[in-house]
Amino acid sequence: MSHIAIRVDASQAIGTGHVSRMHVLASMLQASGHQITLVCRDLPGNLIAVSHEQGLTVVVLPAPKNSLSNTDWLGVSQWQDADETTACVANQPVDLMVVDHYALDARWEQSIHIQLGCPVMVVDDLANRPHDCAFLLDQNPWPELTTRYASQLLNSQTRCLLGPDYALLRPAFAALHQSPPPREDKVIAFFSGTDPTGESRKLVDAVKHLAKEQKRERLPFSLLIVTGRRNPDRDALCKASVPDGVSVVEALSDFDAQMARARYAFGAAGVTAIERSCLGIPSTLVCVAENQHAMAEYLAGQPGYQYLGRGEHTRWQDYASALQHLAANWHQLPTLPAITDGKGAERVVAALEHDLCN
Repeated sequence: MSHIAIRVDASQAIGTGHVSRMHVLASMLQASGHQITLVCRDLPGNLIAVSHEQGLTVVVLPAPKNSLSNTDWLGVSQWQDADETTACVANQPVDLMVVDHYALDARWEQSIHIQLGCPVMVVDDLANRPHDCAFLLDQNPWPELTTRYASQLLNSQTRCLLGPDYALLRPAFAALHQSPPPREDKVIAFFSGTDPTGESRKLVDAVKHLAKEQKRERLPFSLLIVTGRRNPDRDALCKASVPDGVSVVEALSDFDAQMARARYAFGAAGVTAIERSCLGIPSTLVCVAENQHAMAEYLAGQPGYQYLGRGEHTRWQDYASALQHLAANWHQLPTLPAITDGKGAERVVAALEHDLCN
Protein backbone atom coordinates (compact mmCIF):
# COMPACT_ATOMS: atom_id res chain seq x y z
CA MET A 1 0.00 0.00 0.00
CA SER A 2 1.28 3.44 -0.94
CA HIS A 3 0.57 6.73 0.79
CA ILE A 4 -0.51 9.27 -1.83
CA ALA A 5 -1.12 12.92 -0.94
CA ILE A 6 -3.20 15.20 -3.18
CA ARG A 7 -2.83 19.00 -3.02
CA VAL A 8 -5.98 20.64 -4.40
CA ASP A 9 -8.32 23.54 -3.60
CA ALA A 10 -11.86 24.67 -4.29
CA SER A 11 -13.25 28.16 -3.67
CA GLN A 12 -15.61 30.72 -5.10
CA ALA A 13 -12.70 32.08 -7.15
CA ILE A 14 -11.21 28.73 -8.18
CA GLY A 15 -14.43 26.77 -8.68
CA THR A 16 -15.11 23.14 -7.81
CA GLY A 17 -13.80 21.25 -10.85
CA HIS A 18 -10.29 20.57 -9.54
CA VAL A 19 -11.54 18.99 -6.33
CA SER A 20 -14.26 17.06 -8.16
CA ARG A 21 -11.78 15.33 -10.44
CA MET A 22 -9.41 14.69 -7.55
CA HIS A 23 -12.30 13.04 -5.69
CA VAL A 24 -12.54 10.60 -8.60
CA LEU A 25 -8.81 9.86 -8.56
CA ALA A 26 -8.67 9.62 -4.77
CA SER A 27 -11.62 7.23 -4.59
CA MET A 28 -10.16 5.04 -7.34
CA LEU A 29 -6.75 4.92 -5.65
CA GLN A 30 -8.34 4.23 -2.29
CA ALA A 31 -10.38 1.37 -3.76
CA SER A 32 -7.11 -0.03 -5.14
CA GLY A 33 -5.69 -0.22 -1.62
CA HIS A 34 -3.73 3.03 -1.34
CA GLN A 35 -3.89 5.43 1.58
CA ILE A 36 -5.00 8.88 0.43
CA THR A 37 -4.62 12.25 2.11
CA LEU A 38 -6.17 15.36 0.56
CA VAL A 39 -4.45 18.64 1.42
CA CYS A 40 -6.81 21.60 1.01
CA ARG A 41 -6.63 25.22 2.12
CA ASP A 42 -9.48 26.72 4.12
CA LEU A 43 -10.92 29.02 1.45
CA PRO A 44 -14.44 30.46 1.05
CA GLY A 45 -16.50 27.99 -0.96
CA ASN A 46 -14.23 25.00 -0.28
CA LEU A 47 -15.42 21.39 -0.57
CA ILE A 48 -13.71 20.06 2.55
CA ALA A 49 -16.99 18.86 4.09
CA VAL A 50 -17.92 17.12 0.84
CA SER A 51 -14.54 15.37 0.82
CA HIS A 52 -15.18 14.09 4.33
CA GLU A 53 -18.65 12.91 3.27
CA GLN A 54 -17.00 10.84 0.55
CA GLY A 55 -14.89 9.03 3.13
CA LEU A 56 -11.63 10.81 2.29
CA THR A 57 -9.02 11.97 4.78
CA VAL A 58 -8.43 15.72 4.55
CA VAL A 59 -5.82 17.88 6.24
CA VAL A 60 -6.63 21.57 6.16
CA LEU A 61 -4.14 24.34 5.54
CA PRO A 62 -4.90 27.62 7.34
CA ALA A 63 -6.91 30.31 5.60
CA PRO A 64 -4.83 33.11 4.06
CA LYS A 65 -4.79 36.44 5.87
CA ASN A 66 -6.20 38.30 2.89
CA SER A 67 -9.20 37.48 0.71
CA LEU A 68 -8.48 35.74 -2.57
CA SER A 69 -8.70 37.77 -5.76
CA ASN A 70 -9.60 36.40 -9.18
CA THR A 71 -5.89 36.24 -10.02
CA ASP A 72 -4.44 35.11 -6.68
CA TRP A 73 -5.89 31.66 -6.08
CA LEU A 74 -3.32 30.50 -3.52
CA GLY A 75 -3.41 33.24 -0.90
CA VAL A 76 0.20 32.60 0.21
CA SER A 77 3.55 32.23 -1.50
CA GLN A 78 4.42 28.95 -3.19
CA TRP A 79 7.24 28.47 -0.67
CA GLN A 80 4.88 28.86 2.28
CA ASP A 81 2.35 26.52 0.69
CA ALA A 82 5.02 23.88 0.08
CA ASP A 83 6.27 24.13 3.68
CA GLU A 84 2.75 23.93 5.13
CA THR A 85 1.85 21.02 2.86
CA THR A 86 5.00 19.15 3.86
CA ALA A 87 4.33 19.73 7.57
CA CYS A 88 0.78 18.36 7.22
CA VAL A 89 1.79 15.03 5.68
CA ALA A 90 5.30 14.46 7.05
CA ASN A 91 4.11 12.28 9.95
CA GLN A 92 4.48 9.30 7.61
CA PRO A 93 6.35 8.70 4.33
CA VAL A 94 4.63 9.96 1.18
CA ASP A 95 5.13 7.80 -1.92
CA LEU A 96 3.56 10.25 -4.39
CA MET A 97 2.34 13.85 -4.28
CA VAL A 98 -0.41 14.75 -6.75
CA VAL A 99 -1.04 18.45 -7.34
CA ASP A 100 -3.99 19.93 -9.24
CA HIS A 101 -3.64 23.69 -8.85
CA TYR A 102 -3.14 26.44 -11.43
CA ALA A 103 -1.28 28.62 -8.90
CA LEU A 104 1.54 26.10 -8.38
CA ASP A 105 4.45 25.34 -10.70
CA ALA A 106 7.95 23.86 -10.84
CA ARG A 107 9.13 25.85 -7.82
CA TRP A 108 6.52 24.25 -5.56
CA GLU A 109 7.06 20.84 -7.12
CA GLN A 110 10.83 21.00 -6.61
CA SER A 111 10.36 22.02 -2.98
CA ILE A 112 7.97 19.12 -2.34
CA HIS A 113 10.29 16.65 -4.03
CA ILE A 114 13.25 17.81 -1.93
CA GLN A 115 11.38 17.93 1.38
CA LEU A 116 9.36 14.72 1.04
CA GLY A 117 11.67 12.78 -1.25
CA CYS A 118 8.78 11.55 -3.39
CA PRO A 119 7.85 11.93 -7.07
CA VAL A 120 5.24 14.52 -8.06
CA MET A 121 2.32 14.13 -10.43
CA VAL A 122 0.88 17.31 -11.94
CA VAL A 123 -2.67 17.63 -13.24
CA ASP A 124 -2.86 20.58 -15.63
CA ASP A 125 -4.59 21.79 -18.76
CA LEU A 126 -3.17 25.28 -19.19
CA ALA A 127 0.36 24.45 -20.42
CA ASN A 128 1.40 27.97 -19.43
CA ARG A 129 4.10 27.38 -16.81
CA PRO A 130 7.06 25.06 -16.20
CA HIS A 131 6.70 21.83 -14.23
CA ASP A 132 9.23 19.56 -12.55
CA CYS A 133 7.34 16.31 -12.19
CA ALA A 134 7.48 12.57 -12.80
CA PHE A 135 3.95 12.46 -14.27
CA LEU A 136 1.78 15.00 -16.03
CA LEU A 137 -1.92 14.47 -16.71
CA ASP A 138 -3.89 16.66 -19.12
CA GLN A 139 -7.27 15.09 -19.83
CA ASN A 140 -8.63 17.66 -22.25
CA PRO A 141 -9.26 17.02 -25.99
CA TRP A 142 -6.66 19.37 -27.45
CA PRO A 143 -5.89 19.16 -31.19
CA GLU A 144 -2.09 18.96 -30.73
CA LEU A 145 -1.60 17.07 -27.50
CA THR A 146 1.89 15.75 -28.23
CA THR A 147 3.34 19.23 -28.79
CA ARG A 148 1.24 21.17 -26.27
CA TYR A 149 3.78 20.74 -23.47
CA ALA A 150 6.97 21.89 -25.11
CA SER A 151 10.39 20.98 -23.75
CA GLN A 152 10.72 24.24 -21.82
CA LEU A 153 7.68 23.26 -19.69
CA LEU A 154 8.71 19.72 -18.76
CA ASN A 155 11.84 17.70 -18.18
CA SER A 156 12.61 14.88 -20.60
CA GLN A 157 11.84 12.17 -18.01
CA THR A 158 8.24 13.22 -17.39
CA ARG A 159 5.68 10.57 -18.27
CA CYS A 160 2.73 12.32 -19.94
CA LEU A 161 -0.83 11.01 -19.76
CA LEU A 162 -2.60 13.09 -22.36
CA GLY A 163 -6.11 13.34 -23.71
CA PRO A 164 -9.62 12.14 -22.84
CA ASP A 165 -8.48 8.50 -22.67
CA TYR A 166 -7.17 9.56 -19.24
CA ALA A 167 -10.13 11.73 -18.24
CA LEU A 168 -10.95 11.44 -14.55
CA LEU A 169 -14.64 10.64 -14.82
CA ARG A 170 -16.74 8.93 -12.17
CA PRO A 171 -17.16 5.15 -12.71
CA ALA A 172 -20.83 5.63 -13.56
CA PHE A 173 -19.85 7.22 -16.87
CA ALA A 174 -18.06 4.11 -18.10
CA ALA A 175 -21.13 2.02 -17.25
CA LEU A 176 -23.51 4.48 -18.91
CA HIS A 177 -21.26 4.69 -21.96
CA GLN A 178 -21.29 0.92 -22.26
CA SER A 179 -25.04 0.51 -21.63
CA PRO A 180 -26.80 3.82 -22.27
CA PRO A 181 -30.39 4.23 -21.05
CA PRO A 182 -33.19 5.27 -23.44
CA ARG A 183 -33.12 8.95 -24.35
CA GLU A 184 -35.91 11.24 -23.22
CA ASP A 185 -37.15 14.51 -24.65
CA LYS A 186 -35.10 16.33 -22.05
CA VAL A 187 -32.39 18.99 -21.95
CA ILE A 188 -30.07 19.26 -18.96
CA ALA A 189 -28.12 22.40 -18.05
CA PHE A 190 -25.18 22.73 -15.66
CA PHE A 191 -22.64 25.56 -15.68
CA SER A 192 -20.14 24.31 -13.06
CA GLY A 193 -20.46 24.18 -9.30
CA THR A 194 -20.10 27.94 -8.86
CA ASP A 195 -21.57 29.28 -12.13
CA PRO A 196 -19.37 32.39 -11.86
CA THR A 197 -20.94 34.26 -14.79
CA GLY A 198 -24.57 33.60 -13.85
CA GLU A 199 -25.54 31.40 -16.79
CA SER A 200 -28.27 29.59 -14.82
CA ARG A 201 -30.03 32.90 -14.18
CA LYS A 202 -29.79 33.87 -17.84
CA LEU A 203 -31.28 30.55 -18.90
CA VAL A 204 -34.15 30.87 -16.41
CA ASP A 205 -34.85 34.39 -17.67
CA ALA A 206 -34.81 33.09 -21.25
CA VAL A 207 -37.42 30.37 -20.67
CA LYS A 208 -39.62 32.79 -18.73
CA HIS A 209 -39.43 35.27 -21.58
CA LEU A 210 -40.30 32.66 -24.19
CA ALA A 211 -43.28 31.51 -22.14
CA LYS A 212 -44.61 34.96 -21.21
CA GLU A 213 -43.69 37.48 -23.86
CA GLN A 214 -43.93 35.42 -27.02
CA LYS A 215 -46.86 33.24 -25.92
CA ARG A 216 -45.24 30.44 -27.88
CA GLU A 217 -46.20 26.78 -27.63
CA ARG A 218 -44.49 24.71 -25.00
CA LEU A 219 -40.98 23.61 -25.91
CA PRO A 220 -40.80 20.05 -27.29
CA PHE A 221 -38.55 19.04 -24.41
CA SER A 222 -38.36 19.41 -20.65
CA LEU A 223 -35.51 21.48 -19.23
CA LEU A 224 -33.66 20.54 -16.05
CA ILE A 225 -31.33 23.26 -14.72
CA VAL A 226 -28.80 22.21 -12.06
CA THR A 227 -27.41 25.29 -10.32
CA GLY A 228 -24.52 23.70 -8.41
CA ARG A 229 -23.98 23.77 -4.63
CA ARG A 230 -21.62 26.75 -4.68
CA ASN A 231 -23.73 28.93 -6.97
CA PRO A 232 -24.33 32.10 -4.89
CA ASP A 233 -27.74 32.54 -6.58
CA ARG A 234 -28.88 28.94 -6.05
CA ASP A 235 -31.55 29.56 -3.39
CA ALA A 236 -33.29 32.27 -5.39
CA LEU A 237 -33.10 30.21 -8.58
CA CYS A 238 -34.53 27.09 -6.95
CA LYS A 239 -37.45 29.13 -5.57
CA ALA A 240 -38.09 31.02 -8.81
CA SER A 241 -41.38 30.59 -10.64
CA VAL A 242 -40.64 28.83 -13.94
CA PRO A 243 -42.84 27.63 -16.83
CA ASP A 244 -44.26 24.12 -17.01
CA GLY A 245 -41.67 21.62 -18.15
CA VAL A 246 -38.81 23.54 -16.51
CA SER A 247 -37.20 22.46 -13.23
CA VAL A 248 -34.42 24.13 -11.25
CA VAL A 249 -32.53 22.14 -8.60
CA GLU A 250 -29.39 22.73 -6.58
CA ALA A 251 -27.90 19.28 -7.14
CA LEU A 252 -28.84 15.75 -8.20
CA SER A 253 -27.84 12.53 -6.48
CA ASP A 254 -28.21 10.76 -9.84
CA PHE A 255 -26.74 13.51 -12.01
CA ASP A 256 -24.85 11.02 -14.20
CA ALA A 257 -27.96 9.01 -15.01
CA GLN A 258 -30.08 12.12 -15.57
CA MET A 259 -27.50 13.40 -18.01
CA ALA A 260 -27.37 10.08 -19.85
CA ARG A 261 -31.12 10.21 -20.48
CA ALA A 262 -31.01 13.74 -21.91
CA ARG A 263 -30.88 14.32 -25.65
CA TYR A 264 -29.18 17.71 -25.36
CA ALA A 265 -27.32 19.84 -22.83
CA PHE A 266 -26.29 23.38 -22.03
CA GLY A 267 -23.10 23.71 -20.05
CA ALA A 268 -19.62 24.98 -19.36
CA ALA A 269 -16.60 23.92 -21.36
CA GLY A 270 -14.88 22.16 -18.47
CA VAL A 271 -14.90 18.56 -17.30
CA THR A 272 -18.67 18.29 -17.83
CA ALA A 273 -18.04 18.78 -21.55
CA ILE A 274 -15.95 15.59 -21.46
CA GLU A 275 -18.68 13.85 -19.45
CA ARG A 276 -21.30 14.83 -22.02
CA SER A 277 -19.11 13.61 -24.85
CA CYS A 278 -18.61 10.27 -23.08
CA LEU A 279 -22.40 9.90 -23.20
CA GLY A 280 -22.73 11.20 -26.78
CA ILE A 281 -24.81 14.26 -25.85
CA PRO A 282 -24.65 17.27 -28.20
CA SER A 283 -24.55 20.58 -26.38
CA THR A 284 -24.44 24.34 -26.35
CA LEU A 285 -21.21 25.48 -24.70
CA VAL A 286 -20.37 28.57 -22.68
CA CYS A 287 -16.93 29.54 -21.40
CA VAL A 288 -17.37 30.43 -17.70
CA ALA A 289 -13.66 30.63 -16.80
CA GLU A 290 -10.56 31.81 -18.64
CA ASN A 291 -9.00 28.34 -18.66
CA GLN A 292 -12.03 27.00 -20.60
CA HIS A 293 -11.74 29.34 -23.56
CA ALA A 294 -9.26 27.37 -25.66
CA MET A 295 -11.17 24.12 -25.25
CA ALA A 296 -14.49 25.83 -26.00
CA GLU A 297 -13.04 27.29 -29.20
CA TYR A 298 -11.73 23.87 -30.22
CA LEU A 299 -14.95 22.00 -29.48
CA ALA A 300 -16.98 24.68 -31.27
CA GLY A 301 -15.47 23.43 -34.52
CA GLN A 302 -16.51 19.83 -33.87
CA PRO A 303 -19.85 18.24 -34.87
CA GLY A 304 -22.59 18.44 -32.26
CA TYR A 305 -21.56 21.67 -30.56
CA GLN A 306 -22.87 25.22 -30.52
CA TYR A 307 -20.82 27.91 -28.79
CA LEU A 308 -22.41 30.98 -27.20
CA GLY A 309 -19.06 32.54 -26.24
CA ARG A 310 -17.65 33.82 -22.98
CA GLY A 311 -20.04 33.96 -20.06
CA GLU A 312 -19.22 37.57 -19.23
CA HIS A 313 -20.68 38.53 -22.60
CA THR A 314 -23.69 36.20 -22.91
CA ARG A 315 -27.22 37.51 -22.30
CA TRP A 316 -30.56 35.86 -21.66
CA GLN A 317 -31.47 36.80 -25.24
CA ASP A 318 -28.68 34.50 -26.47
CA TYR A 319 -30.22 31.62 -24.57
CA ALA A 320 -33.68 32.44 -25.85
CA SER A 321 -32.38 32.27 -29.43
CA ALA A 322 -30.54 29.03 -28.69
CA LEU A 323 -33.69 27.48 -27.22
CA GLN A 324 -35.77 28.53 -30.22
CA HIS A 325 -33.21 27.07 -32.62
CA LEU A 326 -33.06 23.87 -30.58
CA ALA A 327 -36.86 23.56 -30.57
CA ALA A 328 -37.01 24.04 -34.34
CA ASN A 329 -34.40 21.31 -34.88
CA TRP A 330 -35.30 18.98 -32.03
CA HIS A 331 -36.02 16.00 -34.24
CA GLN A 332 -32.85 16.44 -36.31
CA LEU A 333 -30.27 16.51 -33.53
CA PRO A 334 -26.83 15.25 -34.58
CA THR A 335 -25.16 12.27 -32.97
CA LEU A 336 -22.13 13.32 -30.95
CA PRO A 337 -19.18 10.92 -31.29
CA ALA A 338 -17.77 9.93 -27.91
CA ILE A 339 -14.19 11.05 -27.27
CA THR A 340 -13.72 8.75 -24.28
CA ASP A 341 -15.12 5.50 -22.91
CA GLY A 342 -15.14 6.79 -19.34
CA LYS A 343 -12.34 4.50 -18.13
CA GLY A 344 -9.67 7.19 -17.86
CA ALA A 345 -9.33 7.01 -14.08
CA GLU A 346 -8.63 3.27 -14.32
CA ARG A 347 -5.85 3.96 -16.85
CA VAL A 348 -4.32 6.67 -14.67
CA VAL A 349 -4.26 4.40 -11.61
CA ALA A 350 -2.77 1.55 -13.67
CA ALA A 351 -0.03 3.85 -15.01
CA LEU A 352 0.82 5.17 -11.54
CA GLU A 353 0.91 1.70 -9.98
CA HIS A 354 3.09 0.35 -12.78
CA ASP A 355 5.68 3.10 -12.45
CA LEU A 356 5.62 3.37 -8.66
CA CYS A 357 6.16 -0.38 -8.29
CA ASN A 358 9.04 -0.55 -10.81
